[in-house]
Amino acid sequence: MPISPESCCGPCNNAARKTIAAYEQALETHVVEVDEWIAGGQHGACPPAPEEPSVDPTPGEPIFCGRCKGLIRAALLDLDVLASELAARSDGHRGSIQEGRVSGSRGSASPSPTADALDKLYGFLADVEDEWRGACGYAPRINRTHRGAHPRSRTIGWLSEHLNNLLADEDHIKSGLDILRWETVLRALAKEEPVGSVSPIRCPRCATLRQVVREQEHHWACRSCGRLIPDWEERELRDKQGRELEHRENDLVSGAV
Repeated sequence: MPISPESCCGPCNNAARKTIAAYEQALETHVVEVDEWIAGGQHGACPPAPEEPSVDPTPGEPIFCGRCKGLIRAALLDLDVLASELAARSDGHRGSIQEGRVSGSRGSASPSPTADALDKLYGFLADVEDEWRGACGYAPRINRTHRGAHPRSRTIGWLSEHLNNLLADEDHIKSGLDILRWETVLRALAKEEPVGSVSPIRCPRCATLRQVVREQEHHWACRSCGRLIPDWEERELRDKQGRELEHRENDLVSGAV
C-alpha cells in the first residue's frame, strides 16, 4: 500500500511513510513465517497476517502542502542567515567554530569544513536557479563566476520569488527537500538546536511539556501527539510561553509579599 501519489512529498507525511514502510516489512515477514509454517507441516494455526494500518496522508497542493511549502520557504531564508553567521564565526568573529575533518571523510582534515560546506551550498543554490531559469526560458544568472555572500543572498532572494512555482514542478521535488536538508547541515555546523534537541515549550495541541523535539526536516514534532511545528511557530511559542511563565512567577511573588 504505497502512499498516494497525490500526497504531499514533504515532511508532514513522514509518519505515514514510516507506518506504511513498517506494514510492508511486516507483510514480508509474514510471507516468510507462512512459508516456514507450511514447510514445517502446518502444525498449529497459520501465522496471522499483519493488520493493515489506517493512514490519512496530507494531500499536496499540488505537490507540497501549504505547511511544507512554508517550512521550505522558511528554511531557504534561514540558509542566508545561517551561512552569514557561520562565515563570520569561521573568520574569527562572534566566537569560533571548531574546524577539522568533515564527518565521514578520509585523509587529512579539511582546512575549513565550514568554508567547504558554504561553497557547496552556493553551488547547490546556483544549480537550482540555473535549472529553473533554463526551464522557464529566463535570462542566465549574472556573475556566474563569482561566489560568496552577496551572490548567495541574491540567488536565495531570486529563488524565494520563484519558489511557489518551483515547488509545483515534479522535477524539483528533490530541490525542495534538499533546501530542508541544507538547513539541517548548517544548523549542525553551528551547533544550534541539532536534530533530537528538546524544546522547552508545551505542545500547542496536547499541552505536554518537553515533548517537542527537532526532527530531521527542519521542523519540530511532539513525541506525544505527533503535531508538527515549524521553526517560526516554535520560536513564537517559546517567547510567548516564556513571557506567560514569567508573569505567573511575578504574580506568585507579588502574592507572597
